Amino acid sequence: MQTDRLTLAGILCLARAALTLLLASLVSRLAGQTSFGPKLITALLTVIAFLIFVYIFSTLKQLLNERYDFHKTDLTIIGLIAVSSLAALLTAGSLVISGTLATDTTLLTFMSIGFGVLLVAFSIQLLRLQDNLFGFLKPYAFLSAAAVAGIASIKFAGVGVIFGAVADVLLAIIFIKASGSR
Repeated sequence: MQTDRLTLAGILCLARAALTLLLASLVSRLAGQTSFGPKLITALLTVIAFLIFVYIFSTLKQLLNERYDFHKTDLTIIGLIAVSSLAALLTAGSLVISGTLATDTTLLTFMSIGFGVLLVAFSIQLLRLQDNLFGFLKPYAFLSAAAVAGIASIKFAGVGVIFGAVADVLLAIIFIKASGSR
């Protein structure tokens, strides 16, 4: 696996951690606003966050497949990318175009639940990896699952977002360490 791709994925994980916190803040501040400018910025950041997510998780899949011959998370990663792509499309669309299917919060809720279930399944599957990913396998897997639990509880959504950002930082460290080994 190319070290440049791993390094870029690590950098993008750090960017995603910051972007996640920024998006969470923007979405909470824009609730109820009708002006187009802030909504467009949020939609663009949502699309950027999605593209970063795809790059990170496709790189993680490639790392797990090529370096560790680990394929137990393949379908789950593909499912995460698929659900994330639909959610990003609906979210960005609802922010830019009013009155579309994207404004149906029920659909977005079901997609969020599906994403959460897949992310917990991914975390559990990842724990079956024989390597410890430089000592960060368990902390990353547990924080990813805890992030979903926090966000799903709604009451602790802010904590869940922070756990997700910390999980992204841990994944960045895994990628950067992997780029320097083998």
